[in-house]
Amino acid sequence: MSANVAIRVRGLKTAYGDHVVHENLDLDVLQGEVLGVIGPSGTGKSVLLRAIVGLKIPSEGSVEVCGEDVTHMFGEDHAALQKLWGIMFQDGALFSNLTVQENVMVPMREHMDLSLNLMRDLADQKIRMSGLETSAGRKFPSDLSGGM
Repeated sequence: MSANVAIRVRGLKTAYGDHVVHENLDLDVLQGEVLGVIGPSGTGKSVLLRAIVGLKIPSEGSVEVCGEDVTHMFGEDHAALQKLWGIMFQDGALFSNLTVQENVMVPMREHMDLSLNLMRDLADQKIRMSGLETSAGRKFPSDLSGGM
């Protein structure tokens, strides 16, 4: 893999039964590149993302992330690679029974050995970085406005 290619997709075919979503799709995403995938509902944007991160095993083709073939990666190796990215799915991106601050702390609890106070401070900082007031961290997802 070229040193500047972060994601390489070759000959990707994804399907659900007889319904083919992608066929012979090639894609390179360079390190540091910001890429938007747009299109009407049902055209395979989310399916492509799921194939790239290893949540959907393609029918054909290969997907490499940081030089690692995610189409044949499972278990601890895949979990280690997953720590390199973050994903926010459309709809239901937050746990409804946790505050915003607690939601932000979920990956910290999962992947780091930090004190509760430090996790709270880091979560508050991340909330501010997103453009929200720290007080938004005490709200539950159902209490957030659409713009938040």
